[in-house]
Amino acid sequence: MSDENQNEPFDIDRIMREADESMARMAKMEEEGTADIVKYFDRIHDKLFDLNNILIAGYFALVAINQQVSKGIIFVPVANLLFLIYVDYRMMEKSRLQSQITKVSAADRERYGRMINNTNLYSLLVIATTLTVTLVLIYVLYQFKTPIQVKS
Repeated sequence: MSDENQNEPFDIDRIMREADESMARMAKMEEEGTADIVKYFDRIHDKLFDLNNILIAGYFALVAINQQVSKGIIFVPVANLLFLIYVDYRMMEKSRLQSQITKVSAADRERYGRMINNTNLYSLLVIATTLTVTLVLIYVLYQFKTPIQVKS
């Protein structure tokens, strides 16, 4: 066999360096992925706040138009709004802890990890509750149909 056909010699240092670089890229991708999750949940929360405000107006209009509907039903979208505010507060606390991650204790860093997981679960739950508030409004509208009469 000629030397031209032989592969280049085995270089363990080069292989280890490439593996380290690959692991560093994957770790960076992981960090960016986590940040993206929070960013997208934040964008979703903004849209849910807007939708919930529209739902609150819809519930108020429903109560004003139809006297058969209990005024207590207004509590449904308001409770959801309070839950949205709570989840946003948790996200703010998570970000506050994240901004000081190198200055906090190991226990606080562990709490940070749990906080991320729990906040993401709360975010999914807030999507479900907003959908429920929307469905309740649709159901109530269907049950208490109030035809709009135009005076001629």
